[in-house]
Amino acid sequence: MPLRNLFFSFLLLVSLFTFSFNKLDLQIAVGERDQTEVLNILSSLDFNQLPIDFKCEVAIAYSEIFKWGEGKVDSYQEIAKSLIEELLDSSPTYWKVHYATALTYAHYVEKNLLYAFLYYKKIFYHANLAVKYGPNEYLAHLFVGVLNLETPFGKLSLAREHLLKALELNPNHVYTYVELGKYFEKVNDCKKAIEMYKSALKVEGEIIWKFINEEAKQIAREKLSEVEKKCTKK
Repeated sequence: MPLRNLFFSFLLLVSLFTFSFNKLDLQIAVGERDQTEVLNILSSLDFNQLPIDFKCEVAIAYSEIFKWGEGKVDSYQEIAKSLIEELLDSSPTYWKVHYATALTYAHYVEKNLLYAFLYYKKIFYHANLAVKYGPNEYLAHLFVGVLNLETPFGKLSLAREHLLKALELNPNHVYTYVELGKYFEKVNDCKKAIEMYKSALKVEGEIIWKFINEEAKQIAREKLSEVEKKCTKK
C-alpha cells in the first residue's frame, strides 16, 4: 500500500475511534436515564473538538445526571455549570447555549425549591433568549411554555402561545400534549384538555425521550380519567 494511502487510512481509523459516539448516542442514553452509559460516552469525548450543538448536549447530560442520577452527583452539576459558562462566553447567540443554561439552573430548583427565588430570573432570562435565537426550535418554546404554566412567576397567556408553537414545530413530542392538557384544565376547557391527553397517548414520541415519553403517557392516563369525570359531572 502506498505511504499516502496508509497515512489516510490511519487518519480514518483515528477519526472513527475518536468519534465512536455521536450526539444521538448521548441523547438516547440520557433519554433512557442510563447513568453508566451516559458517563461512558462523556468520558470518551474531546469536548473542545465537538460542534457547538454537541457541546450543549454534553452540558445538558451532566446536569441531567445531577437531576436523576445516583451517588455523589453534585460534581456533575458543577461540570455542567462550568461548561455553560464557557459556552455563554464563546457562543452567546446560539439558542441551545441559553436553553442548556436555563435547564441547568432549573435542575437546581428541581432538586431544592429554596433555589427558586435565587435562580428564577436567570432561568426565565435564558429560556427567553433561547426562543429569541431559536424561534423555530420546539424545545425553546416548550421550555418557556412550561415555565409560564408550572411556576408562580409565569403568565398563562404566554404558556398557551409557546406550548402551541412547540406543538406546531414538533407534533411528535408527547410531553407537549400533556402540558397543553394542563393548560386547558387551568382555563376550564375540559374538552380541549381531554383532546390533548388522548393525543399524548396516541403519539409514539421520539427515541431520545424514552423515559419522558413513558412518564408523560402515565400522567396523561391519570389526567384523562380525572378530567373525563370532571366533565361528566358538569
